[in-house]
Amino acid sequence: MNIEISSKSNENVKYVKKILSSSKTRKKDKVFALEGINLCEEAFRNNIKIIKIFYTLKCYEKFRKLIDMIVIESSAQVYIVNEEIMENMCDTDSPQGVLALCKLIDKNVNEAKIDLYSKIILLENIQNPSNLGSILRSVSAFGIDLVVLSGSSCDVYNPKVLRGSMGAAFKVNILCIENIVNFIKQLKEQNFVTIASLPDKNSEDVTLLSNLKKVAVVMGNEGNGITPEVIKVCDKKINIPMKDTCESLNVSVALGIILWEMTRNERKN
Repeated sequence: MNIEISSKSNENVKYVKKILSSSKTRKKDKVFALEGINLCEEAFRNNIKIIKIFYTLKCYEKFRKLIDMIVIESSAQVYIVNEEIMENMCDTDSPQGVLALCKLIDKNVNEAKIDLYSKIILLENIQNPSNLGSILRSVSAFGIDLVVLSGSSCDVYNPKVLRGSMGAAFKVNILCIENIVNFIKQLKEQNFVTIASLPDKNSEDVTLLSNLKKVAVVMGNEGNGITPEVIKVCDKKINIPMKDTCESLNVSVALGIILWEMTRNERKN
């Protein structure tokens, strides 16, 4: 049954806004929200459980076939809202007219299976959701095995992360950990070469990555970089050669270069 919502004070409208704005609520209720037809389709294609879908009649007219398929296959509860309410609900400035509530998926991989991987990206205290979204998109594009997030990094289900990832957040293996130093030690025991990426001219050139089979690269916080404790425990340090006029690169841009080097030999085969 389709339910029409005509008030901004409706409990469903309030709940959607809370899910979009509160990481604590997302984790407690194990629910996250998606805005836009592309993300809703990506979630559906990747078997994410969609429990509620909200759309405007204008959006339904444009994407009727896809919306009907999502609703039927997922058995989602349907809510019809007007343009004003949709704008009030959404996190974006110009919403497309469709929004879905989904069941949180367990993104944590089994730590016991780490030795099955060969290329890992570790993110220490990444705070900017747009950066994390771009990182996940790049990691997915290059086929990296695993992304590890320290406990203080931003929420993977932050709406800006999901938009920035363009659906890659549903595809990438992700492990959230509390103690990144201990995890790096564990990787070293399993014959990973652990590397800290630093804007330091005394570090080795980024091209060394192309010759390593089992490698884990650490990327640091946007403002403070990698903590000294993590740098100390890593086997090596690398940098991306740049002109003196540039001090550093955005973390997501730097990662793109690192991923290119990590997968260089795979592209040759």
